[in-house]
Amino acid sequence: MSTDVAAGPLRRRPRDRFRRRLVASLTVFVLVGAVAAVVGSQQGPRLRDVSYDPSGLVSRPAQRVILTANQALQRVAADAVTVTPSAPHTVTSSGNTIAVEFAGPLAYDRSYEIAVDGVRAPGQPATSELRTTIRTGSTDVLALVPATGGGKDRIVRRSLDAGGATTVYQATGITEYARLGRSLVVVSGTDGSSAVDIVPLAGGVQDDSVPVEHLTLPSRDGRVTALHVADDGASFGFEYADTTTGQSRDVGLYVVDMTGTHLPLPVGEDGKARAGATPITVAQWAYVPRTESALVRTGSDDLVLIDVSGRVEPVRLGSATYLHGFVGSGTSAVVETGTGIVRLDLTDGRRTPLVAPAASTDAAYLGRIAQLDDRTYVRVVGDVRADGTLAQRIVRVEGSRASRLPVVVPSDASVTAVCPSPNGQFLAVTTRSASGDLVSIVDATSGALEASIDAGSVDWCGALPSGDEIG
Repeated sequence: MSTDVAAGPLRRRPRDRFRRRLVASLTVFVLVGAVAAVVGSQQGPRLRDVSYDPSGLVSRPAQRVILTANQALQRVAADAVTVTPSAPHTVTSSGNTIAVEFAGPLAYDRSYEIAVDGVRAPGQPATSELRTTIRTGSTDVLALVPATGGGKDRIVRRSLDAGGATTVYQATGITEYARLGRSLVVVSGTDGSSAVDIVPLAGGVQDDSVPVEHLTLPSRDGRVTALHVADDGASFGFEYADTTTGQSRDVGLYVVDMTGTHLPLPVGEDGKARAGATPITVAQWAYVPRTESALVRTGSDDLVLIDVSGRVEPVRLGSATYLHGFVGSGTSAVVETGTGIVRLDLTDGRRTPLVAPAASTDAAYLGRIAQLDDRTYVRVVGDVRADGTLAQRIVRVEGSRASRLPVVVPSDASVTAVCPSPNGQFLAVTTRSASGDLVSIVDATSGALEASIDAGSVDWCGALPSGDEIG
């Protein structure tokens, strides 16, 4: 009997010890949680994560930097956010995130500090400041280097912050090219007959492990010109002429839906791409930035805004004798009419005369206008020398002031294009002379030379509407 009484407490002791440890652990957790809550209420929210696309920030408007806090936040007012150096932006907040959206592309390869003042968690008295520094991406260009000595044409990538160039793709008879997401669209051909290839890229160069896609064109022989790609990479288009009979037939606009069959389809007068349609004639065209809509100047000088997807009816926007390009985010276009140059609002058709100081128009030759931002553009103008050649210069217009951009154009060369970088910070000035083609990348404000490439064109020019320079 005595043995049984003694054995009972001994069997219960391990359980008692477990209970005591469990209670102690729970007490510690509760205390830690309480301390954390007290500290959080005294210190305010803290920054947990920052996400952004460095290349998107310099190439497209409406790009966001997302700041994520370690707890939910009260609504953050726009004036609580400061960006240094200053850049136009809007602010939205939800849950534990703050989104800073920039109105336009930022400068290349630059640090921006974002500070959010007075951040508070719901129901907590303490406030804090969230602060971070982001770094935008550097820029590079794709340039077409013509073949020498019977070799192949090369598309090369040149970074402005490093010397040398990397060959992205090479082939015979390349005439046009454009970036398409992680691929290149390349037009090549000789004797008036073209081929269109989609070249997969890996690490910025051709991916040899994936075959090149050769598009089936509308006819056995045809000529492809005026290649343009939508910003989202969902489609691209070109002007096509059937040359099977030796003469150009069914000349007009064709588009390729990359989400569908990849077959080029003609865009009809009704603005819809479908097999068998009679293609709309094209004098100039380009995709409107950040959309799948295309602005077309037809062969009869009508301006038509077409939704390439076919979901929206085409919009007639009057007439124009030349389509210069787009302004900023693309809601306006610069067009030339019989009475002058205007900014055309693509949302309502309203036309506003373009500010053109005398120094930007007092010349025998007036070239294409390349808009840098809402207030600033550049234009090539020129005077005729005594020997009949043209002495060209680049004029920069900012507001109502015009000044010469100090870019040297050799006397034996002619400027064939001036193409802004996506953020308007640089210009690609393409020139042609007896010794060959040259692309000079210059600062759009100072004219300082950043880089030069022995090439005929760069991909920045693909954003401008196709068409010859005007005189």
